[in-house]
Amino acid sequence: MPMTARCLAQIILSVVIIAGPAAAAPKPDARKSQAALRRGQRADAAGRRVEAIAAYAEAVHADPSNAEAWRARAHDYFAGGDRAKAQADLDQAVKAQPADPLSYAARGDLFLSGQQYEPAIRDYKTAVFLKLSRAEVFTGLGAALAATGDYEVAVTNFNQALQLQPDAPEPYLRRGQARAGLHQYQQAIDDFTLCLSHKPDFEEALVERALAYTGLSDYAHALQDVSAALSLKPQDARALRLRGAVRQRQGDSEGALADFTAALQIDPDDPRVLLARGSVYARLEKYQESFADRDRAVQLAPGSAEARVARGNSYDLLGEQDLGQADRTTAIRLDSNYAPAWEARGYAYYRLGRYDEALADLQQAWQLNPSDQETGQLIAAAQARIDEIVAKEQAEETAPDSDSVHLPDTSAPGQAAKASAAFTRVTLPGSGPVNPPVKPAVAAKAPPPAAAPLPLPVSPPESAEAAVHHTLGRNLLHEQHYVDAIRELTQALKSDPKLAAAYNARGYAYLQLKQYAAALADFDQAIGLQPGYQNAYVNRAVAHRLAGDLASASADQATARGLAQQSP
Repeated sequence: MPMTARCLAQIILSVVIIAGPAAAAPKPDARKSQAALRRGQRADAAGRRVEAIAAYAEAVHADPSNAEAWRARAHDYFAGGDRAKAQADLDQAVKAQPADPLSYAARGDLFLSGQQYEPAIRDYKTAVFLKLSRAEVFTGLGAALAATGDYEVAVTNFNQALQLQPDAPEPYLRRGQARAGLHQYQQAIDDFTLCLSHKPDFEEALVERALAYTGLSDYAHALQDVSAALSLKPQDARALRLRGAVRQRQGDSEGALADFTAALQIDPDDPRVLLARGSVYARLEKYQESFADRDRAVQLAPGSAEARVARGNSYDLLGEQDLGQADRTTAIRLDSNYAPAWEARGYAYYRLGRYDEALADLQQAWQLNPSDQETGQLIAAAQARIDEIVAKEQAEETAPDSDSVHLPDTSAPGQAAKASAAFTRVTLPGSGPVNPPVKPAVAAKAPPPAAAPLPLPVSPPESAEAAVHHTLGRNLLHEQHYVDAIRELTQALKSDPKLAAAYNARGYAYLQLKQYAAALADFDQAIGLQPGYQNAYVNRAVAHRLAGDLASASADQATARGLAQQSP
């Protein structure tokens, strides 16, 4: 029998009666929530974290708008190592009371501790915008800004924190770190000293002040501070690493070795300490031990250009130059902006007698780090060797009127000398390369490279007048009377505008007078008239290099070498 409409209505009504009304959200009970909050605070004070978390849960259940309870439970979650739950609770606190600056400040602290600097900066700035004027908020904001490299604005925030709380040690510490980031080492030291005046046993401040002293090359005070820090906290691997570096700078290799070894006992897989100890072993001529540390560093940090350069140096010390160059080439591939890799490979080429390849790498290193005086010295040395070889070979030409000019191949490998274990620079932890290759003793400023002497190639027959002026001009060149030589060579070219040798000779005179544009124009003319003119390519390469056009210089040098190899 079909169900009637009345029967259907009765069934629906009975279901509704049985089910009852839909569950409504409980009405917030602020009094119950506050009571649970106080209970949780008492449990926290007694060290009963689990009980406190349960009480805070009751508080937020009774009144979800109780932002203080959300923050309290977040604090306990964070203390227990559960960052995800802590952030979830702080998000709820912000949602519950969007105008409460304390929730933003607390979440900023959480982000800062997790090195999430941009969201930390946003939350701290929101807290400040909402009129929360507390020293710890400005300190946190300054710390986040400093972590992003914005040291000057960070200092401004630390200043604000100290105006609010002049006796707080933390803002002095953080301001000192920011000033050290600005290379204001003496001001940083003053801040760390003020910090320690408020908290004498602040181990971190002692370590930071030691680092600032190293920035001033004051290793005696640095050693004193870091040793004091280690007396407070003997297992501080960072302090041990720093003291090892300071001792290495002072020439105390055994002391440095002991500190680095102690640091590795705390953290055996720290590639920075392995590289540092490998440097000390190299100084002590313990090459196998040095290689073992550097090889381990590469295994732990295969993408580290610094570790590759260091291991490459160890390969050299063990007589494996090819493997050393392979490591340095890999370092350049990993980080083409890492100047020490270019410098190390350039110097290795220099030791092998491959001077033009050395010059190219060293010039790249110089472009990346023009303040490195040692690289500048090596560039001068490599250029001098190139010019010396070219000049010597050209001077030995027996047929100056022949176009058969022998150009030395400055890229040919020579006998590599075994690298010394001495290391002219010791790098503090984390600040750069460890134990770059030893560099030769060269003058601080080498004389500017000279162009090759001028053998005369075979040219089309000269007119009698052109021949006279050309000969006079070349004689004046050999006597270094360049202005007079230019005058005679110009007369030769007026008589014979297609005399390539005269353009080359006059270009050489302009080069000696540092008139690079005029020199390049004449070498261009010489090469245009006689495309196989090797000596003109050599001279033009020198002119390009002195004019700063390294790419063109390298191209001309390669062309000249190719022409020389084609000569019978």
